[in-house]
Order: sequence, then structure tokens, then C-alpha cells
Amino acid sequence: MTPRGRRLLAVALLVGLLAGLSVWHGTLVPNASDGRYPGPEAIATDGDAIVGDTVTVWGTVVATDPVVIKSGSRGEAIRFTLTGEPVGDASVGAGAGVHGKLQSTDTIAVERALFQEPWELQYLYGISFIAGLWVLGRFLRDWHLDGSTFSFQLRSHEG
Repeated sequence: MTPRGRRLLAVALLVGLLAGLSVWHGTLVPNASDGRYPGPEAIATDGDAIVGDTVTVWGTVVATDPVVIKSGSRGEAIRFTLTGEPVGDASVGAGAGVHGKLQSTDTIAVERALFQEPWELQYLYGISFIAGLWVLGRFLRDWHLDGSTFSFQLRSHEG
């Protein structure tokens, strides 16, 4: 097999592995011993059975007195009222990730919370995009694709 064929085979195998692991991850069920806790979908389908269990829910803050988040599941959005000290600094529109005990099908006693303002995500994507362009520019300046061997070769800079 030629070096080019081996590289193409390696790329195909890696892409297949990535696709297979993505499908496998989608089949995982909540399991507290593995750090996978029930979320909004499990609460929506069988909330009464998991009242008193630890849950993890992500959503958007829609009210602050009391703190209420709206979490989108595959069906309709579900609202949860959050109680506990960690939710004291929530602001409307912020993204929220909460971990705590499910007191009822719509109330969570929060043990840990993470709040993220909308601008923080935009900043993250903006800086990442700029850094990606910088790395791409450096790569294209210093390397070129050799079509005969299907490999990248260092450019020779003279001068």
C-alpha cells in the first residue's frame, strides 16, 4: 500500500471511530456513579420517580425572585424554581448550570450553580475564531501540501 493510501485509510478509520463514539455516547443513560445525573428529559418523562435524587440541569434564567430557569428538552421547555444559597447572584438572561436535589418535579434545591452571562459565550467564540485564523495563517505560511505524497512539507524560506 502506498503512503498516500495508508494516510487516507488512517483518516477514514479516525473519522469512523469519531462517528461510532458519538453514537455510543448518545446511548448512555444517567448514572450517578459515573457522574451522569438525570437532566430535564428524565425529569419530564419520569419526574415523580426521581424526586429526592440528585439532578443536573442547564437552562436560562427567566426570573430572579424566586430564581426560575427555563430548560429546553426535546419537547417543550420546562421551568424549574431554584432554591438555595448558590443562586443568589443570578440575573435574567444568564445561562445557568445547576446541580442539586430534585424536591419536586419543578423545584431544585441547588448545591452548586454556574451562571454565564450571554456576552461571555460570544467572547469565547470571538477569541477562538481569531486565534484559529492566526494559527491557520501561520500554518499556511510555513507549510504546503505535497500532492505526490499527500503530506505536508515545510516551506523553505529564503532570505
